[in-house]
Amino acid sequence: MEELMQIAKKYTDTDYGEEDIDGEIYQKYSLETEKGRAFYNTIEDAVLLQVLKDRAEEFGRSPSQKEIFWVWRDYIKERFQKWPYALKAAGLGKSAGKGGKTLVKVREEQEEYKNLVQKVREKAKDLCRIPHPKDLPEVSRELAKYARSWGQVIQDAGIDEEFFQNYAVYKVENLEPEYEQDLEIVKAMAEKLHRAPFMQEFPEEFREELIERCGSYRNTLYQIGLKPVKKRHPFHSTSLGKEEGKPHQRDPRHCYYRVVNCDAQTKEDLSILYEIWKETGTLPQKKQIEPELRKRLQQSCGSWANALYQLEDEIGKE
Repeated sequence: MEELMQIAKKYTDTDYGEEDIDGEIYQKYSLETEKGRAFYNTIEDAVLLQVLKDRAEEFGRSPSQKEIFWVWRDYIKERFQKWPYALKAAGLGKSAGKGGKTLVKVREEQEEYKNLVQKVREKAKDLCRIPHPKDLPEVSRELAKYARSWGQVIQDAGIDEEFFQNYAVYKVENLEPEYEQDLEIVKAMAEKLHRAPFMQEFPEEFREELIERCGSYRNTLYQIGLKPVKKRHPFHSTSLGKEEGKPHQRDPRHCYYRVVNCDAQTKEDLSILYEIWKETGTLPQKKQIEPELRKRLQQSCGSWANALYQLEDEIGKE
């Protein structure tokens, strides 16, 4: 690899040797040769990204394709498919070449985005739920410069189940008897629905009293070992900078949730999926499963995607 590094530095013509199919550089390093393909397969992503970073430091901006020696250029395109994807993976601005943003500007924007995302994380901790753009209107408008959707921001902020387990739930000590009774009502509703109830499925006064005592609806459910129903792709179509947004759709078919009070047949069906995972190392596809079993799981779990979601806890223990 050091030899290729030196070759790339030696020639100012970044296409040198690309057309010389009988030349040493082509024969040793081109993806069109067996030896070159074998060499490429030994190169880790970090090495290719470092090539981009080094050139960016040299130019003070993201390098264009033509500014990278052709062997590295081919390897980077082969590995990352598109040049902007590679630049993004390297932490560089996607606009390359002399007309692109300076490295200083890119780093300033990355730092600003990081700070804005941290504000979203802090709001999620305060609310004990995924915040909506309307909860942070000014932040949302600023984030519109950097992200495609609020869903992307939520993903970049790492606001997921683990986040809420770490920052948003806790055991409430010394609950009064009346609240213990209310929690039993919530638990009974969950067993009836075979999932955690939506907050709106309870009378307003009832739920508000519980939330005030437990801190949040999420933490209310936590007291009885439940997690809220969640959308599969929260806010993926919610634009940034628009506080109004659409109201949440409460359709369990488009959500993930733990099935409460599984019957014996469902437990047996899920165990079959789990055994397939243990044997193959991958979650089974619909077409791999006997139709009647698949239909039973779709009915008992609400959807095929949610049936697979039931396996996550067991898989996580492996």
